[in-house]
Amino acid sequence: MKYGTTKSELDADNILMCREIVKEILNFGVSEEQKIKIIHLLSLELEDRNLMLSIVKSVNETETFEENKIIDV
Repeated sequence: MKYGTTKSELDADNILMCREIVKEILNFGVSEEQKIKIIHLLSLELEDRNLMLSIVKSVNETETFEENKIIDV
């Protein structure tokens, strides 16, 4: 007999909640630039400083790449 929830069930519930949050954000019709800014702002809320810095660096590289992209008309 099993009482409570297992770790894998808790993990699945957490993933489901995260997916619902993402779905709600996407329902707003956000652009690619807004998605990147949201990722950046959420990363600033992380407790793990090294992970936060890694994400910020990646986002900054993406923003720099987008700014330097040549647009053909």
